Amino acid sequence: MGDVAGLHDPEARVPRDRRLTKRRILKDVGPLRFGEGHDTTFPYALALATGAEYDWLMGSSGAAFTTTIDETGWDPLAAAPRDAETLARAARAAGVRLDPEPPPYDEEMRALILDRAKEAIDGRLPPLVFGLGGAPEYGLIVGYDEEGPTFFARTFFDKGDDPRRAGWSDFESEDRGGLIFLDKSVAPDRNQSAKEGIDTALAGANASDGALTSWSAALRDDERWSDAKHAGTAAFADHAMRTILVDKRRAAARFLRAARGLFPNAPGGDLLRAAESYGYAADAAAKGGVGEFNGSIAMRFIDQGHRRAWAKNLDAVRENDREAREALASARGGMR
Repeated sequence: MGDVAGLHDPEARVPRDRRLTKRRILKDVGPLRFGEGHDTTFPYALALATGAEYDWLMGSSGAAFTTTIDETGWDPLAAAPRDAETLARAARAAGVRLDPEPPPYDEEMRALILDRAKEAIDGRLPPLVFGLGGAPEYGLIVGYDEEGPTFFARTFFDKGDDPRRAGWSDFESEDRGGLIFLDKSVAPDRNQSAKEGIDTALAGANASDGALTSWSAALRDDERWSDAKHAGTAAFADHAMRTILVDKRRAAARFLRAARGLFPNAPGGDLLRAAESYGYAADAAAKGGVGEFNGSIAMRFIDQGHRRAWAKNLDAVRENDREAREALASARGGMR
């Protein structure tokens, strides 16, 4: 999918007075797909927009270390971070400041939003968009056409490989087409960003452990899944949550390996131990099954034995997470 910092568009080199209508698409941002290892949509959209490393944003924001769950509704959206603090930490690590401009827009605002979007795309710092088309996930506005006007976007729910087209009617509210512009900020302090991510991991230990405990217990509650229709619907949610969990822990391991070089040998060694444990946690979660969701996955979820086996895998994730946090606490104690 490439680094947005290297995007180019030959049409942009044509003098303005030779173009009746200006149109530009950042062509190096390819289709976004779940299940390809960049499944936490805000950090990935931000990484594409700024050229930052996805794993670094995942770790620095703390998202890589968390587990969250909607135990009652089994809503997979609860698995991905949307709180303002996590988003702000990711933005600082990317060297930008988030500037939301939520719809709806009146005529005056439309002109301002179009001008700002054009400036952002021409400056290779495209805005993020949330819930475009209704799905509550993040994507990017990667192009515009003054005729219409029309915007071009990449989201995780596009059909086909071409960018999604969007007009003003698609920008309905903060949750359905909400735009987030990015303003360049101070250059990130990688040392401080790493510490901030580690501190977040340690502060959220009990909450993450509790979420994994609840997840495992729910899988063992056979009465909860006695209705096959309900269990089939829940199978998709469980698969999505598992996919995000695997993505998070793999990002955590890579982040900590990258952070090791920022610190002296003693804390650096502890960071490697933590990375190894988070890698084991990802492997344990992946044993539950990853990849594209299909009917066979739903059928396995309905099976009591399969759910119990998956619950045991989650217990292993908890244990590896615990060992990782012990190493993180030791590492943090050796940092200035």
